[in-house]
Amino acid sequence: MAVYEGMFILDAGRYARDPGGVTQQLADLITQQGGTLLAARLWDERKLAYPIKGQKKGVYWLTYFKMPGDGLTVLDRQCEISEDVLRKLVLRVDDRIADALVQHALSSGEASRRTGAATVAAGPAAS
Repeated sequence: MAVYEGMFILDAGRYARDPGGVTQQLADLITQQGGTLLAARLWDERKLAYPIKGQKKGVYWLTYFKMPGDGLTVLDRQCEISEDVLRKLVLRVDDRIADALVQHALSSGEASRRTGAATVAAGPAAS
C-alpha cells in the first residue's frame, strides 16, 4: 500500500460546532476504503480566496494515510458528496520520505496540541 498526503478544506462552521465529529467522519471515509490513518492534524483556518459552496472560510486538515490505489476513486467521490469537505487534494508520497513526513506532522501536531489544536495519531508509517 502506498502512503498518501491529503489536504482537506473543511466547512469552518461545521468544524466549529463539532470538530471531533467532522474529523472523525473524514477518518471514517479513509478507513472504509481500506486505508490506515497515520497522522491527521489541523493545519490552519483561513479565509478562502473565493467562496466555495457558499463558504468564505475553511479549515485546512492535513492527513497522512496508507491506502490501496483503487480506494482513491471511491474516496474522491465520497468527499465530493460530503457536506463537510469543501475541497481536497491527495498526493502520493515517495516511499523514501514518507516516514519523515509523518513524523514531522506528528511533531508539529504536538506543538499544535499545546496551543489547543487537534491532532490524531494512528501509529507508525512503516512501509
